[in-house]
Amino acid sequence: MVTSRFTDNGDARIHYLDSGGDDRGAPIVFVPGMTDIADDYIEVMPLFGRRTLVVELRGHGKSGAPASGYDLATLSGDVGAVVDAVTDGPIHMVTFSRGTSYAIAWALEHPNRVRSLAIGDYIPEERVLPSDISRFLLDGRWRGTPVSERVNEAAGMKIFEAARDRSFWEALAALELPLLVVRCGDSVLVTDEDWLRYETLFPNAHLVEFHDSPHDIFRPDRGRYPRLVKEHADRADGDR
Repeated sequence: MVTSRFTDNGDARIHYLDSGGDDRGAPIVFVPGMTDIADDYIEVMPLFGRRTLVVELRGHGKSGAPASGYDLATLSGDVGAVVDAVTDGPIHMVTFSRGTSYAIAWALEHPNRVRSLAIGDYIPEERVLPSDISRFLLDGRWRGTPVSERVNEAAGMKIFEAARDRSFWEALAALELPLLVVRCGDSVLVTDEDWLRYETLFPNAHLVEFHDSPHDIFRPDRGRYPRLVKEHADRADGDR
């Protein structure tokens, strides 16, 4: 049964979902995208095949939205707070979209804790968005509901404003983690040039294209990415 839980990172109360069950020695920790909330994933959590945690970063959903603390280091600390709340051992890290930046930042600080990594339609970078695009995203809708019902508006703007352009490509490649990367059809976030860079820097990675998906790679098949992650995590455990 999926349980709603909380932990703390500094002055922020961080919400996460916990599927419970057998973690098989290393649970899944999933960091979703900018306009996601944890409840979006209740239905698919069992498909990951082991105990799964879905992180709700500060300013999102049921997590707190303090007045400050929206830089990369603090948001990656939100990820770490959830990890440390449930285990002091290894995990399988899974990401989607902009959540990738914060998950990778934590992984680079704790390489011995990460058994595998799966990235959903994003690249290993933190990116600055133009202010008009940030505003458009926060004023829009995602998965049928207004983003304003998902993300605290002030917190969302602070997240975008605190971002800095920075690359994790080389540092991530140096870790030599088992890597799964999925991109959607006609992706604007993972270009053909980015895809080639993945192929070059990560020659052993499992690279998969969902040609019929938009950026929301959970459409049209909600379970396709989680099933791939399950296989990827099982392989990583078996190769140890």
